[in-house]
Amino acid sequence: MFLSKNYFLYLTTILLLTLLIGFGCKEKSDVVGEDDETGIISLSGQIINNISGIPIEEATIVITGTGETITLKSDSQGKYSYEFESSSNANLVLITYKEGFYNDTTNIFAAKGSTLNVPLIQLEPINTGSEPSGYPVSIFLQSQSALSIGVKESGSEETARLVFVVQDSAGIPVDLAHSVDVYFRFGSAPGGGEILSPNVVKTNNFGQAIVNLTSGTKAGTVQIIAEIDVNGTIITSLPVSIAIHGGLPDQNHFSVASDKLNFPGYNIFGLTNGITAFVGDKYSNPVRVGTSVYFSSTGGIIGGSGTTDEMGRASVDLMSAKPLPDHPIFGPGFATITASSSDENQNIVSDQTIVLFSGIPQILVSPASINVPNGGSQSFNYTVSDQNGNPLASGTSISVSIEGENVDVQGDTDVSIPDTQSKAWTQFGFTVFDTADTINVAKSVTVKIKSTGPNGDASAVISGVAR
Repeated sequence: MFLSKNYFLYLTTILLLTLLIGFGCKEKSDVVGEDDETGIISLSGQIINNISGIPIEEATIVITGTGETITLKSDSQGKYSYEFESSSNANLVLITYKEGFYNDTTNIFAAKGSTLNVPLIQLEPINTGSEPSGYPVSIFLQSQSALSIGVKESGSEETARLVFVVQDSAGIPVDLAHSVDVYFRFGSAPGGGEILSPNVVKTNNFGQAIVNLTSGTKAGTVQIIAEIDVNGTIITSLPVSIAIHGGLPDQNHFSVASDKLNFPGYNIFGLTNGITAFVGDKYSNPVRVGTSVYFSSTGGIIGGSGTTDEMGRASVDLMSAKPLPDHPIFGPGFATITASSSDENQNIVSDQTIVLFSGIPQILVSPASINVPNGGSQSFNYTVSDQNGNPLASGTSISVSIEGENVDVQGDTDVSIPDTQSKAWTQFGFTVFDTADTINVAKSVTVKIKSTGPNGDASAVISGVAR
């Protein structure tokens, strides 16, 4: 009985101590409040093929242990990242899968507020059960990530990935037992510092060898050649071409011009004149294909925008219509054409050109009558221009003819007007000569000046005597 009472007191004491310790711990936790604080857990990692070492794009990563299920996708470099808030440490489970590969499960411990680099996840390709390959006999391009890339610092993708495959005589990609080194080199290149990396690659279990092309500072076409050495025999792929396009427009390499300096659009509406912007980058190469150029005009109607071709040319049509141009310096008929785009710093780059809208032809002659002395001559000045005093369009022909006995005319009697805006091509002259040795007898003389061309036709006639 005595032992039973002591035993009872012993148990009661232990129970009270346990309860006191429990209440004390709880009270301390409530005072400090550390478990209620939240922190950011950041994690990142990469997924690769465990045989070839190639990053796996579009692999799915499912993360559990955060209180919710998170699903991520790997990028073109096989990389992924995610961050979340947590009020406590977390035991995370990452399940990674991709079609054609075995699934992978990775367990990691994430401390609250930590930044984690997840160990490299290497997915194993599923064995297709294909028969072993023979020795390599051929190499060819299987795929490439892009047909064209941009020059360095162009704002475009600057790297392209090319996958070559080595096969045996039966067309089966060589396996690891027959793996060979593939050597890469340029067949041709613009010479702007282009890079092939790596230069040598050993084929993987699928017979693949992958090389990356990175552009340099010049636009042009790159030819890439892959080679293998099989017992002293060099086997070469067909050259693979990739275009390297130019960068963004540069003010020092931006200009605009018209097909015609002068076209007959002042009075004839609906005629067109081609306008072209020539756009280069800071390396003096054509900008990348498809770069937009914007156009405006102070006369007529012009195409609002055009895109550059492989030589950096962007073209639109200028159409004759209202408003009729009137330049503040050059006067009626002259229009200002402006082309513009944006450079790599989002600044406007632009250039301007002047186009003449020429009008209806008119002819003025001075003096207005003919009076040639016996055995002598008389000089005349004449003007052929439009109604604004501007030269007529190219294709205009001017002729001067004379009728009368023993007389001749010399000077600007057969003129073809070039494509010009110069008013020097409105001023002409001729001289009428009396060629007779006879005495002073007045003879009737007529001179006709005629203009024909795209602006229309015009003529002027003067008459008088030669003695």
